[in-house]
Amino acid sequence: MPRSFTDRHPYRFVVLLESVVILVYLLAGTIAHFVSLSTLGLSALANLSLTVIVAFLLTRMGWWRAVGFRRPDRRSDLWYFVVPFVPAAINLIPGINVGSLGFLLSMLAIALLVGFVEEGIFRGLMLHVIEPHGRWKAAVITAVLFGLTHSLNVLTGKSVAEDAAQVCYAMAIGFAFAALVLRTGILWPLVLAHALIDFVNYIENPDFVYPESLQLAIVIGVTVLFAGYGLFVMRGVPRAHTGPERVFSA
Repeated sequence: MPRSFTDRHPYRFVVLLESVVILVYLLAGTIAHFVSLSTLGLSALANLSLTVIVAFLLTRMGWWRAVGFRRPDRRSDLWYFVVPFVPAAINLIPGINVGSLGFLLSMLAIALLVGFVEEGIFRGLMLHVIEPHGRWKAAVITAVLFGLTHSLNVLTGKSVAEDAAQVCYAMAIGFAFAALVLRTGILWPLVLAHALIDFVNYIENPDFVYPESLQLAIVIGVTVLFAGYGLFVMRGVPRAHTGPERVFSA
């Protein structure tokens, strides 16, 4: 049986996928500029496009179950996914702006798109491709790429300092999320956690301003928490998969 492109060139596949993400965001940003879309409109446009791409790749390659869209082998594994919901609780600090039902539904839709796209790409496709070449390598590479991809947020008007802080804690979160997939073999709880984090962020009180000291404490705390949790979870990752669900296939 001939080896697939992803089997022969895993890192080239990852580079291509990352390039597609950047290109889609740049194109969406260009369109948003000319039609005066908001930042959330830009996110919706980019992530809707990427959702189609990710769903197509997972379907074409037959990887839905392999990357983690399946039942857990043990229900107790779901307890590992409590920590990923912590940032959603932190995002409640400013309070929320409930608004209209239409507003809530639109924010939820965008959040679900973002959760599916980012988890499907970084902890799904990329992690699955690199994993056979080393699990620590897969966790670290996907975490770094996840963090660096968030540097694109500077294009939405964020300051360089704010964007740099987001890159740092995104890397830590990405590492912990990758460790969870490697240990449990399931991805969908992270899609839900990611979506909830963004959803609460979208509807938080826009008039609330964090004191600089509190904002710095939160960034450092989240970074340390997830970096540490990722290391803890990775300690339990087996050296080789024995079950059929995580076998690398094309």
